[in-house]
This record gives sequence, C-alpha cells and structure tokens, in this order.
Amino acid sequence: MAGGVGSFITGLEGMSFVEGLSSRLRVPPQKVVRTAGILLGLLAVAAVVVLILQGGWPSGETLEIETGNAREQLSTREQLSTEFDEEPAAALATAEETAVAPLVVVYVTGAVASPGLYSLTGSDRVGDAVQAAGGMTPEAAQAVVNFAQQLTDGMQIHIPRADEVASDAPAAGASGTVAGAATGTVAGPEQSAGAGAQALVNINTADSAALQTLDGVGPATAQKILDYRSAHGAFQSKEELKNVSGIGEKKYAAIEAHITV
Repeated sequence: MAGGVGSFITGLEGMSFVEGLSSRLRVPPQKVVRTAGILLGLLAVAAVVVLILQGGWPSGETLEIETGNAREQLSTREQLSTEFDEEPAAALATAEETAVAPLVVVYVTGAVASPGLYSLTGSDRVGDAVQAAGGMTPEAAQAVVNFAQQLTDGMQIHIPRADEVASDAPAAGASGTVAGAATGTVAGPEQSAGAGAQALVNINTADSAALQTLDGVGPATAQKILDYRSAHGAFQSKEELKNVSGIGEKKYAAIEAHITV
C-alpha cells in the first residue's frame, strides 16, 4: 500500500506542470506535490463541514427517524392486509348463516298491536313474530299461545282475545278443549251441559274439527274454508264466508246463527 502511494507521488513529481511550478517557485517537486495534497485535503474537510451545517448530510437522529417511519408504514400495511383478509371471511360467515336460516313470511292477526305480514328467519319462534307485530294487546289470551313453536313459511299466527277463548271454552261437564295453541286457533263449539246450546264458531280461529260441527260442513268444505283463510286472511264479516266454494245461500242460512268473526 505504501509502495503504491509512493509510486503515485513519484509519478506526480515527474509531470511537466509540477516541474514547471517547481522551477517558478524554486522549490523541490516533492514539496509542490505534498503542498497540493494538503490543500486538497483541507478543501474536502471544508466541504463536509458546509454540508453538515446546511443539513445536507444526514445525522444519526435523522436516519433513526426515517427508519422509524419506514417501520410504521410497514406495520400499517400489515394491519391493512390483515383487515382485508378478515373481511372476506366475515362476509362468508354471514352468507353461511343466511343459508342456514332462510327467510319465512308469516301472517300475524288478532290481539296484537300491528297485525300483518312479517318476514323473519326459519329459526325464529312464534314469540318473535308476535314481537315483530308490536306485541300483544291487553285483551290477548296469552295462556293459549305456544310462543316457543318454530315458524314455517306461509304460517298464520292468530292471537285470540280473552273473550274469544271464553266464548269457545267448554261449560261445566262438557268435553271440549282449546286446541291449536301454537297458532292461536281455538277449537269449538261445544255443547253446554244441560242446556244443549251450541257455542258460536269463530271462523277466523276455528280448525277443521270445529268447522265440521256446523250443519252441512264436512271435511272437504272445512278444508276449503281453511284454504280461503290462508289465501285471503281473516274474514272481515260472516257474509264473506259465502265466497268460499261450496257454501251457497242455503248452507250459509243454516249456519249463519252459529258463527262469528
């Protein structure tokens, strides 16, 4: 290394401009080369000082700050990547839940705040449908409703009033029962013990067995009444029963005194 530097200096000393400068200054060529080297070194040191004072040379603190920013940016990118990875998984889970519990439409009538059609999931219960309809009114007969029954599509849920249940309830000694509690359907009529009077049949809540107690109504006609009720909702009047196929003026006249809505 020292030999190389010495050869380089010797080469400089032999250059014509160095020899000319040495003749003019009347100093040896070696001294000219060394003096030029010292001057160049001083100029380099001065340039470094100027760069540091002007902020052009990065200090240790600046490098540390820039490194910290780079780490922060990398952490942000990793966080965003994780969030993007989680979003499709959450969307997939929601789609699977929807597929497991399909929507059903039920018709809530009777003693509720807002009767009508409601869309719920197949995993919901009768109690959920009643709550969707605004809850029961004070006159509702809560005891005859099975709030735990699971919903099915096209289901009609009728919440009877207390007076409806009372009018269709069996008198002392009678054998009738209240049936269809899950949908609020009240069975009837029953014979009053000793009096032989027939209780009125609510055509909006009675099931097939109750309808067949009416004069001239057999299984086929009872099913037609139930189908009409499912398709059109509750009967608005007793006379609307004549819209059911198979019930003409004569048959309606025979049962009109024994029905109610």
